Amino acid sequence: MKKCFILAQRNIKEMLREPLSLVFCLGFPMVMLLLMQLIFKSMEFVPDNFAIKNYASGICVFGFTFTSLFVAMQISSDKNSSFIKRINIAPINKLTYYLSFFVSALPIAVAQTVLFYLTALIFGFPFDANFVLSIVYLLPSAVFYVCIGMLIGALCSNDKQTGPISSIFISLTGIFGGVFMPLNAFGGGFATFVNLLPFGHSVLIASELQTVGAGCIYPHVLYLLFYIVAIIAIVAVLEKLRSAKK
Repeated sequence: MKKCFILAQRNIKEMLREPLSLVFCLGFPMVMLLLMQLIFKSMEFVPDNFAIKNYASGICVFGFTFTSLFVAMQISSDKNSSFIKRINIAPINKLTYYLSFFVSALPIAVAQTVLFYLTALIFGFPFDANFVLSIVYLLPSAVFYVCIGMLIGALCSNDKQTGPISSIFISLTGIFGGVFMPLNAFGGGFATFVNLLPFGHSVLIASELQTVGAGCIYPHVLYLLFYIVAIIAIVAVLEKLRSAKK
C-alpha cells in the first residue's frame, strides 16, 4: 500500500504539471450547468425532467467522463516513457501501479462533485438531506468512471489513441446515461438493453433521490459494482497477456 501512495503522489505531481487540464476537469460540470441554465432561461416551457433537481446528477456524471479521459491519458502516456520501463523492473506489481491512479484521481472526482453541487444551489437545487446524499450516492459512479479511465489506458498503447476511445464512452454516457434525454423515452427491448448498461445506473443512483428517496441506491449500486469488478478483472487479464508476450 505504501508503494501505491508513493506512485499516487507522483501522479498528482504529473497532474499539477498540466494545471489547465486539472482546472478543466474540476470546472467543466459547472460551466455546463451554467450553459444549460442560460438555455432554459430563454425557453417558454421547460420539461419537468430538466428541472435542476432531476438533471443535476446527469451533468455531474458527464463531468466524470472527462476525469476518466484524464486518467486514461496519464496511463497511456506512461507507456512511451522511461518511467514505465523502471516500473517493469521494479518490485511493483501492475495492480499497484493502476491502483495508484485510482487513489490520485478519485479525490478529483469527489472535489468535482462537491463543487458542482455547491454551484447547483445557486440555481435552485434544493438544500436538504438529499443534497448531501446526492454527493455520497455519486461516489460509486465516480469510482466506475475512474475505472473506465484505467481500462482505456490499459487498452491504448499511446496517448493519441485515448481521445477517440474515450469519446465513445463520453457519447455513450450522454445518450444512454439519460444526461440529455430521459431514459423513460426508450421502450421495449431497447429499454432492456439500456438498463443492462452501466451508464443509466450511474446517473439514476442519485437523480431518483428527489422522487424515490434514499432507497434509490438499489439496484443501481449493484450494477455499478458488477461493472467495476469486471473492469478491474479485464485490466488484470490484459496486463497478464501483455506480460506473457514479453
